[in-house]
Amino acid sequence: MLCLSADFIPEKISLEVGQVSDRDVIAPRTVSYVDSAKTKKLELEVMASVANVYDMDIAVMTKAEEDVKNIFHVAQAVQIDKTLTIEQKKEKLTHELPVILSISVVNGLANLDEAGLVKAEDYTKSILRKYLQRGIRDDDLDIARKQVVLEAEELGLGKEAEAVVAGIAQTLIRPNFILNVRETDKRKQAALANMESVRETVKKGQILVRRGDIVTNEQIQVMEELGLYAGNISEVRILGLTIFVLLVMGISLAYLYKFAPHVYENNMVLLLLGLIVLVTLLIGKVAHYYSDFAAPMAAGALLTAILIDSRVGLLISVIMAMFFGVIVDHDLRSVASALIGGMAGVYSVTKMAHGYSLTKAGVWIAAINLLVIGSTGLIQQLNGTEVLLQGLMGAISGIMSAVITTGLLPYLEHAFNITTPIKLLDLAKPNHPLLQRLLLDAPGTYHHSVLVGNLAETAAVTVGADPVVVRVGAYYHDIGKIKRPYFFIENQSGCENPHDKIAPSLSTLIVTSHIKDGLDLCKDYKLPQVIVDIIQQHHGTTLVSFFYKRATENEHGECVIEADFRYEGPTPQTKEAALIMLADACEAAVRSISKPNVNRIEATVRKIIRERLQEGQLDDCNLTLRDLRVIGDVFIRLLSSMFHSRIEYPEALKELERRKNKNGNCCKQLAGKDGSNSGNGANVDASTKQGC
Repeated sequence: MLCLSADFIPEKISLEVGQVSDRDVIAPRTVSYVDSAKTKKLELEVMASVANVYDMDIAVMTKAEEDVKNIFHVAQAVQIDKTLTIEQKKEKLTHELPVILSISVVNGLANLDEAGLVKAEDYTKSILRKYLQRGIRDDDLDIARKQVVLEAEELGLGKEAEAVVAGIAQTLIRPNFILNVRETDKRKQAALANMESVRETVKKGQILVRRGDIVTNEQIQVMEELGLYAGNISEVRILGLTIFVLLVMGISLAYLYKFAPHVYENNMVLLLLGLIVLVTLLIGKVAHYYSDFAAPMAAGALLTAILIDSRVGLLISVIMAMFFGVIVDHDLRSVASALIGGMAGVYSVTKMAHGYSLTKAGVWIAAINLLVIGSTGLIQQLNGTEVLLQGLMGAISGIMSAVITTGLLPYLEHAFNITTPIKLLDLAKPNHPLLQRLLLDAPGTYHHSVLVGNLAETAAVTVGADPVVVRVGAYYHDIGKIKRPYFFIENQSGCENPHDKIAPSLSTLIVTSHIKDGLDLCKDYKLPQVIVDIIQQHHGTTLVSFFYKRATENEHGECVIEADFRYEGPTPQTKEAALIMLADACEAAVRSISKPNVNRIEATVRKIIRERLQEGQLDDCNLTLRDLRVIGDVFIRLLSSMFHSRIEYPEALKELERRKNKNGNCCKQLAGKDGSNSGNGANVDASTKQGC
């Protein structure tokens, strides 16, 4: 959160409104902000432009017509009474009229005859209807009364009648438009809701305040928005940023808990994730002062995909894009570039059979960034030169992402003890010191390991295992045989087999000890844990059946304990370890077949896989029965091509070959004996055959 909210500005500005600036203040980056003063002024204008809503009160007109009728009714009654003098009529009208009228109106009513009263009544009603039907508001009342007088003067009824009409109309006319406060407020609020705030944009490098200028409120606000103003701390911004960061972190942890439990339950991996996010944000924070599109945000996704998991890498690319949106003030183009570029990076380094290339990943990200920035620039109809420059910065950020990943990767690998495909591929090189020792000291085992690697790697692709781990694990699985190479038949170049002179129990101890010897070599050469696990598990807890059988055939065979003739294990815990176990056993068994053909090879492979399954050696790995069938098919196809039947030699050549075998390589007789056993279905495991 500190990384998102802090600005790496060496000096804050402490100018005040009305003060003369002693320097030029230049915007360090482009920012778009809401001008609060202009927005407030616009709000007032919008509210003033919304007309008030009035409701017409019909009762006003009804009451006015009723009063007119009563007034003239009283006047006609007084006029009919011939016994009254003019003064008496005036006095009676004053007391009996339903409304108070002026003296001039009362005099006019007293002096008008019956016909004049009828006309005056009609004109009075006509004028009232005209104005009341039109509607009169409070602020229009004075104008309406003046207009009533003017209209009455134009009737041509005579001064007294005109005075009566004007006086009564002025007295009875009143506002019949009542302000609807609720509806008026509703319309004003709707207008405000549709109003957009006034946004001002300051470009990077723009001079905000010139030296010698008097500082204004508007300039202070711009400096605050850019974080240049001394003492500029927005509690609301910090609160919102805190909630946002906690929300993103909470959802991310929930994702890891649900879909990547191996990451969620490993504190070191979580620490690595946090470090990757922090370092990437720091780099992005610094880079965005030069250009929002130059920030190498894809580096975080690349590191996560390589060091941890590609799915988690996609999650980190989304997190990086959201956090980078805060840094760039929610610029959609920058966020889109960071998000899509990161996803492209994850895709480009997804673990393949032959590893990955960070150089190609950088080119991929650069190309994607260029396309995203260009397309979004066209959407916003920006200047072509500006879009091209921004696209170039995006391409540079893609290359820089790959460069940063290349630089940080070895240190993070070492610090967190993580094995990457690149590291594994380095171990698979033939010039590795340990493989060189294996080739020189135990050449037969080296050749066997290469064949096992070919078998297991091909099968790994078909069952969803990691082919790089399988291949490298196969190369090193029998590395412990370096210490006593001649106790294993593939390395015996002479005719003497040392196992013929020692007890079966000791032979078993020597054969099984190649596991422990291999683990010791792993520590000496600092091989990764994934290779150590494969070496330890590739025999599981299988029985060294050849020596166990020999032990049971001795005098005291009934005292033999079967557990003493088994490997210590554990059984394979992963698909990769299980594949190497099966490939190791199948390759050794098929090699011992005297006259291999497809049927014999298939029978041997199926038998070994079935026996390993029935013995429970595959219980702890997640291989399915379908996987085992597919693995068997791959092994049969490859082994059939490796150990195909040979053409028959001519008789002379066959005789020479027989003599050569008899005199120069007597140990192959033992191999033939073992081969006949395998051909008849013996369940001798790989290490047993190599040991004897």
